[in-house]
Amino acid sequence: MKRVIWILSFIFFVLWALPEPGFSLYRWRDEEGVIHITDVPPPTGPYETIGEKKGDTGNQPVPENPSPESKEESSAPSGASPEFSDAVYIPLRRVGNHYLVRMGINEQAQGYFLLDTGASMTVIGPQIAEKAGIVLDESLPILPLKTASGLIFPSVAHVEKFTLGNLILSGGDVVVHDIHFGKGVSGLLGMDLLSDYLVTLDTQKATLVLKPVKKTGPIYGGHSKKWWRSRFGFYRHILRSLENVRKVPERALKPYHITKERVEKSIEIYQERLDELSSLAEDELVPLDWRK
Repeated sequence: MKRVIWILSFIFFVLWALPEPGFSLYRWRDEEGVIHITDVPPPTGPYETIGEKKGDTGNQPVPENPSPESKEESSAPSGASPEFSDAVYIPLRRVGNHYLVRMGINEQAQGYFLLDTGASMTVIGPQIAEKAGIVLDESLPILPLKTASGLIFPSVAHVEKFTLGNLILSGGDVVVHDIHFGKGVSGLLGMDLLSDYLVTLDTQKATLVLKPVKKTGPIYGGHSKKWWRSRFGFYRHILRSLENVRKVPERALKPYHITKERVEKSIEIYQERLDELSSLAEDELVPLDWRK
């Protein structure tokens, strides 16, 4: 038993921690006046604690259908600043101190998502995942995450397409987790889907302003050095985490409702994705120091 406790304690320290919604949230303004809602307070400066540990939104349900004035539009409002002339303007819905944005998944389902510019990954609930055609079974890989309530192992699913108003975002991996932000809230929109845009939150007009970021410097395969390093680092972090979980005895994993077979399968899937990324980098002649 002491060995099991030691191994689990070790894992808690070595697992790569991604922001986990549904717990304590903090609202703060940075030096440029941009509002952030994150699961950790800012390193300096004032902040406001919002919601309860289950992500309470003041028990204010979000309407199933948006009102006419909240329909998503891609055109700039009158009086828009010249520097944002080519930006996309997405209306937000404010519920308490939260900002929600309506997003479509795979052109099959739509829902309201908490906007969190401090989150590294987008999170969707199981219900909207199924409506979007995602099959939730043990064939999906798991992702070890440290949260305020302890260790969890949510599934990771691939989404083909996201839509924000008239804006189409390329697909990507999302965490599928049963979050509790309040009635009518389907998940959390993180910065992984908005990494190609300069993100500005206009709190006065409750509008999300997305301006395409002009890529500078060397580009390989259509992506920058930051993109390649981030993608390689992401898969390697997950693999290291799962390798540590693999060392834990089967009985110690039962409280988390996962099996050694699920862990092994997840390692296999992520290794395949890392190999595919490495092959793509070879074809695109990506410099070696970009693959670290």
